Amino acid sequence: MRIKREQQKMGKRTFTLKELAQRNFNPALDSQSQKSELANGLNGQLCLSQIEEDLLDFTTKERSKALPDSAKPKDISKMRVNTEQSLALPIELISKLIQKEINKTAQTLELEEDELRAWLDMQVMTPKQTLLTLLRIAREHALDPLKEEVALALYDDCHWQAYITVEGYSKILNRHPAFNGIAFTESEENREGIPIWMECAIYRKDRVQPTVIREYFEEVKNDQTIWMKMPRRMLRHRVLQQCARLAVW
Repeated sequence: MRIKREQQKMGKRTFTLKELAQRNFNPALDSQSQKSELANGLNGQLCLSQIEEDLLDFTTKERSKALPDSAKPKDISKMRVNTEQSLALPIELISKLIQKEINKTAQTLELEEDELRAWLDMQVMTPKQTLLTLLRIAREHALDPLKEEVALALYDDCHWQAYITVEGYSKILNRHPAFNGIAFTESEENREGIPIWMECAIYRKDRVQPTVIREYFEEVKNDQTIWMKMPRRMLRHRVLQQCARLAVW
């Protein structure tokens, strides 16, 4: 139990450090705007200088654990230098992959490559792996991130995700040759005027039965203002996304 509590206590901080390790990290950030964005994006949990120091400490400790005592370097500063070099290699590789994917995605979507790159450059807090995933989703399904048909989300546990928006799924559905209609049903029971659940049924010409998904408001709602202003619409969007994902993905 004690170990589990310690893991829970350190989980968020450790995840933050791992996420930073996946970005284009430079311990000597020389851009004041980058520092400001980074510090603000972490909601004040860790100051930037501490993050930079902890990232190297964290990675160094992880590598040190894997070595027998006889193989551990006595001079920890040497290991920190090696850590910075080891971080640079995967960062360089994924940067090349992203550049290659930008070119392919821009051609698929008939966008200006510089325009797409500029949009990606604005996502300063997003890990590069997530940006690469977004580009591949956009290219595979011909969805335009500049029109918010694919987007990025940051969750409470500092986990980033690329996802298809309701606009993106609507586009996918309406151009699918087998798409044959959609219907929504909501529960008669409600709480404060909001249905406790809503169902989405998507019909296809090549299937006997429709794909039907039900989502419960209490399970999918969040604290964003739009959920408070338009709870029914947001519940409908959520159930549409989940149903379309199964019906045409």
